Amino acid sequence: MMRFVVIFSLMLSVFAHSASISPRIYNALNDIQEKINEEPNADTTKALNEELNELLEDLSGNNLGLALTYQTLFQLKVYEEKEKEGRSYLNKALALKDLNKDTINQIRSMLAYSHFNAGEYIPAINELKTIIKESEKVSPNIYALLAAAYYSIEDFKTGLPYIEKACELTDTPKEAWLQMAFSGNYQLKDMNRALLYVNQLVYNYPDKKDYWQQKSALHQILEDYTKASVTKELAYKKGFMEKEGDFISLGQLLASQGEAYKVALALEEALNKQLIEKSEKILNLYFQAWLQAKEIEKARTSLAELFNLFQDKDDGYQLLQYYIDGELWSNADLLATKLLSMDLEDKQKGKVYLYHGMVKYNLGDIREALKLLGKSTAFENSSSQAKSWMNYIKQMSA
Repeated sequence: MMRFVVIFSLMLSVFAHSASISPRIYNALNDIQEKINEEPNADTTKALNEELNELLEDLSGNNLGLALTYQTLFQLKVYEEKEKEGRSYLNKALALKDLNKDTINQIRSMLAYSHFNAGEYIPAINELKTIIKESEKVSPNIYALLAAAYYSIEDFKTGLPYIEKACELTDTPKEAWLQMAFSGNYQLKDMNRALLYVNQLVYNYPDKKDYWQQKSALHQILEDYTKASVTKELAYKKGFMEKEGDFISLGQLLASQGEAYKVALALEEALNKQLIEKSEKILNLYFQAWLQAKEIEKARTSLAELFNLFQDKDDGYQLLQYYIDGELWSNADLLATKLLSMDLEDKQKGKVYLYHGMVKYNLGDIREALKLLGKSTAFENSSSQAKSWMNYIKQMSA
């Protein structure tokens, strides 16, 4: 209701000193306005209706006074939740002769708002287009409302120029207007113009994370991965990363720019602060980041955590190789035993027997080493290496 209170109050003040409105009429309408603002009870509302109808009789022949009174009656009907009935008063006001264009357009704008709020978008569009046609200077609010009406019937192509016009006419476009301009261009797949408006949203509302996410996504669509990465990293530094998908996206973007170390540090901080759970995807990304950053010890540690939590045999097989490369024989021994209890594919199983034999040899258990290497010879992909190791051990033990 307050939107009509404001509209009417502004209009009433315009004509406060007009020769067409006597001080008595002005004061009477102003008093009624204040009473409506005070949210009157049923008895007071009835009395206000009667007072306004009496004013209509007194104002016969004073078209401006009648127009303002009709608008006040409409406003009262809105308060009574009889808005559709109240529109008849606006239509009566429009039928009056000799009203100037500003007054007529003011009445039409109230009628347009009423239709829009009732979900009657086509009548709202018709009223608003008439206002634009008849006005020398159009308020940005009118363009924005017309755009909203077209958007409501999913006609983004027609509505978009109007919301862009509304944004152009003010130095500080409303947030909702910028959102509409962004979404309209996005719907019409004009990503460069969509980026223009999302940049304004980020600039004017830097504490709203959705705009940072949208900006990064647009840069990716436009294949500008450097800016996408920078935007995502800034969002992270502002504390806007909350979901697993956010960190995965950040990691992928930074990694694409050769920033694997930054990925690892970001994930490390998020995991330590428990901002994200230790999911399989996150821990795999964490491992890959340390690996690409050439931090082998940290990569190995993160891979061990990944395997221990999710028991993926491929992760375990890879971890076993890292243990052997690092000469961590005891760790490798335990892990190989664990892997051989799992359902390995033949090519993995043969290699695990081979690696386990090598581990046992380095732990000084020659008999067990030969036994495991002997089992490895039964697999085609590891047979040759296993035989070489067996010969080597026998020579060294001779």
